[in-house]
Amino acid sequence: MAVDTFASTSAPPSIPRQSSETNGQVSPETASPNVSPPSAATISAGNPPYSPVTPATIGTPDPDAEPPLATSSDDHLPFNPDEDEAKKVNAQYDADTAGVEFVVLNDDVLTSVSNATLVLLDGSDLERLAVLFQFPQFLEHCPDDTLSLMVPEICRDAVRWKEEVQMAAAEALYFVVGMRVPESVAKRIVIAALRIIQMSESGDVFDAWGEILSMMLPQVKREDVLQLVVPATVDRASSPTVESRRLAARIIGSLNDALTAKELEDQFLGQALRLCDDQDPSVRAMIAQSLATVGSKLPLRISEKQLWPKLDALMRDENARVRAAAMRAVAKSAEAHKVESKVSPSFSTMLLPTFLHECANASSVASSDLRTVDDDTYLMLEIFSEVYGYFLVAVHPLFTNEETWNIALNALRRMVTCNGPTVRHWCAFNVPAVAFVCGEKRFEKIRGVVHALSADTDVETRATLAAGIHETARLLGNGELREETLTAIANLMTDQNPQVRMNSLAYFARVLTMLASGSKETGRSNPNSKDSPARELSPVFESLETMSHDSWRTQELLAKQIDECANKIPQDMLCEHVAPLLFQMARESTYLVRRASISALVSVVRYIPDVRRRDHILKHFRSEWARGKVYWTRLAYIDGSTVALKIMSHRLFTHLFASELLSLSRDRVPNVRLRLARLMPEIAVACGSKSAFKTAMDSLLADADEEIKHEAEMARDKIAKMPSPTAEAQTENEKKEAAERKFFIQRQKKKTNSAAKDGNSDGDQNKNPEFKGPMRRNASFTNSPDGASGAKQTVVTHSVLGAAGVAPNESIPSANHLAVGAVPPVGGREDNERLGAKGSEKPRGEKGRKEKGGKRDRPTSSRKRGSLFRKCFG
Repeated sequence: MAVDTFASTSAPPSIPRQSSETNGQVSPETASPNVSPPSAATISAGNPPYSPVTPATIGTPDPDAEPPLATSSDDHLPFNPDEDEAKKVNAQYDADTAGVEFVVLNDDVLTSVSNATLVLLDGSDLERLAVLFQFPQFLEHCPDDTLSLMVPEICRDAVRWKEEVQMAAAEALYFVVGMRVPESVAKRIVIAALRIIQMSESGDVFDAWGEILSMMLPQVKREDVLQLVVPATVDRASSPTVESRRLAARIIGSLNDALTAKELEDQFLGQALRLCDDQDPSVRAMIAQSLATVGSKLPLRISEKQLWPKLDALMRDENARVRAAAMRAVAKSAEAHKVESKVSPSFSTMLLPTFLHECANASSVASSDLRTVDDDTYLMLEIFSEVYGYFLVAVHPLFTNEETWNIALNALRRMVTCNGPTVRHWCAFNVPAVAFVCGEKRFEKIRGVVHALSADTDVETRATLAAGIHETARLLGNGELREETLTAIANLMTDQNPQVRMNSLAYFARVLTMLASGSKETGRSNPNSKDSPARELSPVFESLETMSHDSWRTQELLAKQIDECANKIPQDMLCEHVAPLLFQMARESTYLVRRASISALVSVVRYIPDVRRRDHILKHFRSEWARGKVYWTRLAYIDGSTVALKIMSHRLFTHLFASELLSLSRDRVPNVRLRLARLMPEIAVACGSKSAFKTAMDSLLADADEEIKHEAEMARDKIAKMPSPTAEAQTENEKKEAAERKFFIQRQKKKTNSAAKDGNSDGDQNKNPEFKGPMRRNASFTNSPDGASGAKQTVVTHSVLGAAGVAPNESIPSANHLAVGAVPPVGGREDNERLGAKGSEKPRGEKGRKEKGGKRDRPTSSRKRGSLFRKCFG
């Protein structure tokens, strides 16, 4: 019976939203948009909880309906089919829709979990099917209500439904068993499954609910498993029906977490061994599959004497699926006991010969055209490629000669180059295990494997390799295969498939940190040195712009990974590729991406040692975000300042962020002022003694908005009660400040001819800054040699492109705007002579500063945008 589900096209009624409660807390995001279910009295009084659902009337014209309107005589040509033609059309329609029933779900059902639950309670089987088909949408958008209302109703009444509805209910619950649910819900599902299984005894419904039962067991309390499931499993293991024995074999494998090894041995080992000799191959295959987990938990003495001999016999079974399941069980249980491989005789007498035999067989099959082999042969090759890593890790300590290594690793190389995509996919899955075994001493035998898989034509193969590339990099990245590993990482991160890129990006910070240690020959080096290991990943950084067009989740992940490893990235890449990318993602993507990008940008700024290049980026950060035309850019600047408070010293924060941040106390948007008011206690720790802070606080206290004023008063009271900084906090801040003094350098611009004639020396360009006394309030400092030689000063400008400057009305706010006695910029070498140089700032109204040739600097927006860097920074 086919069912078509239609949603009403009318606008949904205005229904008050009811929040669900979970553990005493209200969750409005996951609540269903509905009121509480009506009482039984209301339903019986003739007021249904949802619109009546009736089969649609097909092909019956509405006598009251008006004909369609035509705007002109040419729009609709007259259509007058003869009577025979109309009969043919109707007959064809009747034939096409024969046996098809239609049901209409109105908006009050489609948008309400409680109303949909009432349909399951009182509706017809057809209506129940329609609701169950919509179950994934309810679970995705209203998970709390779905788990607390709809799932219990399904578990309570499903036993009375028809088989097709029970099957639909099982399919719906497949979406539940894969997620973490409350123990009470898990217990309800298990009880419902046991009841339906007891009534069905066989068929698709029996198998479907049996699978639900086995998948739900890991989330059920141990006491409930012992009371409800174990007795039923013991009974079904000796049942005369194949379906019951197969279900018992399946459940035995799911009891691994609930029962101890002793309980498994006492209650189910004997039954499991008897099921291995079952007459039905499906039962033997199922118990072999379950023994993969059971054998990993049982002690080695049990596996050696009872389990492995039985599995060894199953590996010679006439049924290929039984052989495949037995091979998987042997490999996984052997890997679980690998630490005892040299003392256990079974490893050398049974497991090692089995592995070498399968390697030789896999080499032979993989060398052929897999399109021509039979299904059973391909299945065995596929399963062996899946468990190859388990086998290799378990038995490689027993490899005593070079021939054994060649047999084992030649099988891998031939599987990697075969024309079976599933086989190559499993080879990619096993790369970390292979790297663990061969990376240090046998690297030559696996050279080319990682590179080949990173360039594989199959997307799933590349995605699987990318998901474990951090483990591969940990094992191979600093050894003899370092270059190949770096190439593979670059290939995966610049892959054309977004899923591959996202998988490789998930552990990018960890990968970069591991690679930054350098190879064994070079050792650890500074990320900004010419031989930095991070520079070997330059193709990755140059291609980061590709990821800015991926999904927002990938963008957020990228920003978070950059935030974690900004201190490992060379400043050239930070300035030219990373910072522009973060600006672009923050401007063009979602709120979560914007927040992560701004946080990463602050970290990037902290780890750019060249002060001029750092300040050039900050100039754009201030102009585009702190002074942005839309309020959310200014909110983002506050978010960035919050991050700066955490990672920078008080001195550096005051110099780089405080002035512009405190000026937002006069912002025209209340939300911005409110956010700043809530941050004032944290700002007070860094620069609470500055006059600019006091001015901003007074402005917030006098704000016309009552909420802002209230938050400012709370902040003032909190600051007043704030204790003096602890010795630990002061020490931490001093450590940050010392690290910043050591890290930042001031590189002056190249000397002009006039400056050279004056005998100025550049010998101290790259020295760390020295601070001598307080800076004068009206001091203006410059990076140009002309300013140092006493020429007329200009406004502070820092240009990473080496430009002569920017317009004075685009000057960077500096710490001397805060108060008399403010500290000089961290990283700038400003001696008393330069601070006292003659000259003053040009008026802000002047459009630009003339160069010697009479030309003016063009505005940033007029520069040619030839790259992402110029697009963001001009």
